[in-house]
Amino acid sequence: MAARYGSVTPFAGPRRPRPSRAWFWVGGALIPLCLGIAVLMFVSGVLQALSPPDFVARTQGTRPATFTVDADRHPEPDWLLYSSPPTADHTACTLSGPDGTFPAFRYPTFDHRVADAERSWAMTGMTRLDEPGEYTLTCRAPGNVSYGIAYADTTTGPLIGLVGTLSALLFAPFAGVMAGVIIIIVTAVRRSGHPTRPLPTHLAAPPERSP
Repeated sequence: MAARYGSVTPFAGPRRPRPSRAWFWVGGALIPLCLGIAVLMFVSGVLQALSPPDFVARTQGTRPATFTVDADRHPEPDWLLYSSPPTADHTACTLSGPDGTFPAFRYPTFDHRVADAERSWAMTGMTRLDEPGEYTLTCRAPGNVSYGIAYADTTTGPLIGLVGTLSALLFAPFAGVMAGVIIIIVTAVRRSGHPTRPLPTHLAAPPERSP
């Protein structure tokens, strides 16, 4: 009687490379890396927001101070008045403009307090200067009280940047943790489920013969 041969598993060819263990290190390192970047961004934003404004003019007591509004350098009309000590009031100060007008200060819509090596400053007033030219700041204040005026964009810019930094501080660690965890899980699944290459036909089990 002719011999009956059993089925032989065919050779499946070369298998795909197994994922390297290095991806575990990549996923693990991504998490603290994003945390470190977020912390550095936050510290940088805080330092900028807490730095004193770039005053274009400062006055002390009753001494007047002049400054120039340039249409190219100051495209926005918003300006901020700061006082030191912070408890001083903006009603003590007046502005005279190049066209003979007297722009008034109003109470600020948000609080901003900073300090330099000599003084502590607080924003006490806001105004809009639409006309380019030379302005004079005059304050009726005691000799120990100082006022400074700054272009709003140079002050609110760092504050807005701080809000963006806080957002990055929340998003970057979350994104880093999620990316790192996904890399680790995908690597583990691919390594554990990696298929074993079948034996070639010449190494398969010998065929069964009938008695």
